[in-house]
Amino acid sequence: MPYRFRWMMAAALVSITACQPSQPQGGAALQIPAVVATVDGESISAKELQDAAAGQLTRLNAEIYQIHKVALDNLVGEKLIAAKAKKEGKTPEEFLKQEIDAKIEAPTEEALKQFYEQNKGQMGGKSFAEIRDQIEKFLVSSQQRQLEQQMASSLQAGAEIKTFIEPPRVKVAAGDAPGRGPKDAPVTVIEFSDYQCPFCGRSRPTVTQILEHYGDKVRYVFRDFPLSFHAQAMKAHEAAYCAGDQGKYWEMNTKLFESQRALEVDQLKKYAEELSLTMPDFTQCLESGKYVERIKKNVDEGSAVGVTGTPAFFINGIPVSGARPFADFQKIIDEELQRDS
Repeated sequence: MPYRFRWMMAAALVSITACQPSQPQGGAALQIPAVVATVDGESISAKELQDAAAGQLTRLNAEIYQIHKVALDNLVGEKLIAAKAKKEGKTPEEFLKQEIDAKIEAPTEEALKQFYEQNKGQMGGKSFAEIRDQIEKFLVSSQQRQLEQQMASSLQAGAEIKTFIEPPRVKVAAGDAPGRGPKDAPVTVIEFSDYQCPFCGRSRPTVTQILEHYGDKVRYVFRDFPLSFHAQAMKAHEAAYCAGDQGKYWEMNTKLFESQRALEVDQLKKYAEELSLTMPDFTQCLESGKYVERIKKNVDEGSAVGVTGTPAFFINGIPVSGARPFADFQKIIDEELQRDS
């Protein structure tokens, strides 16, 4: 591989980190004329078409920005590596071999077996002998990524880097959705989520870490986006609001994410009992469909700003899709706080 900033290139790889319906891929770029169609002589304009497709175009713009950002990070990385290598009297390739390749250690047989035992449930029933080589490649790759990230941090810390491309921002209202943190916080994180989505469940530790790390600097808002193929999701979202009527919204929110595989109505009532809610009121609320329209409104507004899967986050309007690590949020939030200062 050329001496490109290889750890940045990994960010361009597609990974499944969100609950979403399958969508068609590919297709040539579309040239849009001023009039896109006529119906019995009545024109449909390009603006009408763009307005109708606004949500999907918003998501596409975010993806285009991310492609440019990864490419820019690669270009910045190439210059940092070239400068450092030149300073040490080496070629970029020699520098990378010295700083990355030479420091990678082959994992011991004991380490390979330990990894297998710790992750046996994810091995698809394969024996250690069958999957040993794959484990070794994975552990070596993990070492390489860690070394690359360490080198990236070191090179970037010693350089003055200014970038001038701005991420696309989407106007996303918090409305009266449940939130944590001060309403005048400099950063607002809005999440569209689904209680039955496993990727939303995986995002809970990250959300908690954001709130703990930033304190009053961040406002977190939870908006409903139950997906149509999650049969128990709608009632779960209703249950959270019904618990909120008795001051226990966030307690129910936590229980629902902890119990994603058991969200039938009987289970929802059980969780309400565990939270010491007044059961006749909770049951009446849940059975009445009191909050159905509110939830549907959240889904409609999420769709209008490009949400197609969950979890979907907006950090001061900057879209971040999927169950991403804390570091991905931290980078954006820190940049937003610097902008605000």
